[in-house]
Amino acid sequence: MKNDDGARERALARVRRFVASYVAKGKYTLYPEPEVVENVVQGLTDHLAATGKMYCPCAPLEDSKQKGHHMVCPCTPHHEDIARQGYCDCALFASHDFVAAERLRRGDKGE
Repeated sequence: MKNDDGARERALARVRRFVASYVAKGKYTLYPEPEVVENVVQGLTDHLAATGKMYCPCAPLEDSKQKGHHMVCPCTPHHEDIARQGYCDCALFASHDFVAAERLRRGDKGE
């Protein structure tokens, strides 16, 4: 079991590095609810540990595997999702405008 724990920890570290790097590129930011983001990160980690790929956790794993790279994070449809609704279907990445509007709506000052 210890080896499984180590593999999952390495997968989690890899997912966190990927997410931080993708957001640092600046086109998108994180969805404005940290608990939702963490849930997606955990789902990506589970898929990475099980399959070796970060398949989107918002779709059934077998469906994602059949679609191949199209559903590996960042998935091909995420740009279209964000353009349409302000965030990707997994609610991991969001447009800066969507996050700003959510903060205004909630009365948050941001971080």
